[in-house]
Amino acid sequence: MQIETTAERMLVISDLHIGNPFSTAKRKLGEFLRYCRDGRFDLVINGDGFEILQASFGVLARDSIGILAELRDLMADGVRVWYVIGNHDIALEHLLQSTYAERISPFLNVTSGGRRIRIEHGHLYDPSFIKHPIVYEALTRAAGPLLHVYPDVYRAWSTYQRWKDRWTRQRAKSHLEASVYYEAADRILRRGFDTVVFGHTHKAEEVELYPGQRYINCGNWLRGQNYVEIIEGATTLKSWETA
Repeated sequence: MQIETTAERMLVISDLHIGNPFSTAKRKLGEFLRYCRDGRFDLVINGDGFEILQASFGVLARDSIGILAELRDLMADGVRVWYVIGNHDIALEHLLQSTYAERISPFLNVTSGGRRIRIEHGHLYDPSFIKHPIVYEALTRAAGPLLHVYPDVYRAWSTYQRWKDRWTRQRAKSHLEASVYYEAADRILRRGFDTVVFGHTHKAEEVELYPGQRYINCGNWLRGQNYVEIIEGATTLKSWETA
C-alpha cells in the first residue's frame, strides 16, 4: 500500500460509477485517459470508480473490461495510476489489488511543487455512512433497480443534498459549520496540508477555507465530467465537458 508520493503533474477523478447504466464514463473516459497519457500526467481515481453496490455482475464486467484494459495500457506506457477506495467499491479492493499492486489505498498524500495535497474519497465523513453503515449500504443497494425506472434518482438525491446544504449554511455560525466536509477538510489542513481533495458528494466545488488553503471536490462522471488538475502544486478544478 502506498499512501505518500511526489508528483508534478497529476489528474484526479472521482465517482465514475462504471456499471451504472447512466454513467458518462463509458463514453467519455477513453478520451480523457488519452489526454492523461499525452500530457504525461499521473492519475488518481478517487473512489467509486466501479458500481459494485448497484450494478449486476454482468453489467459491471461488460462496462469495466475495456476501461481496465485502457488503465493497464496507461501504466505500461509509464503513467502512474492510483486507486483510492470509496464506499461503492470496497468489495472490489482485492480484485483491484491484483491489477494495481501497491497503488490501492484509503487516501493519498501528494507533495507537488513544495505543497502538500491530501486526496481522499470522503465517505468516512458522511454522517449517514458513519452512524448507520449497514442501513446506508442496504438503501444504496435497494436504489439500484430504481435506476431503470427513474434514471434521475441521483439528480433527486443531489437536489435533496443541495437543499440540506443550504439549510445548514443558513444555521451555521461559521463557514466551516456549513458542511461536514468543510469541517473534515479543516482538520486535515491543520495537519500541514495546503489542499484537500474529496469526492463522494458528486458536487464539484472549490472553497478557500483559509488564505492559501482550499477544499476541492472533484465532482463525478455519473452525470458530469469534472476533474482536478495538479501542476507543480497548483490545484485547479476543471470540467472535461468544456476542456
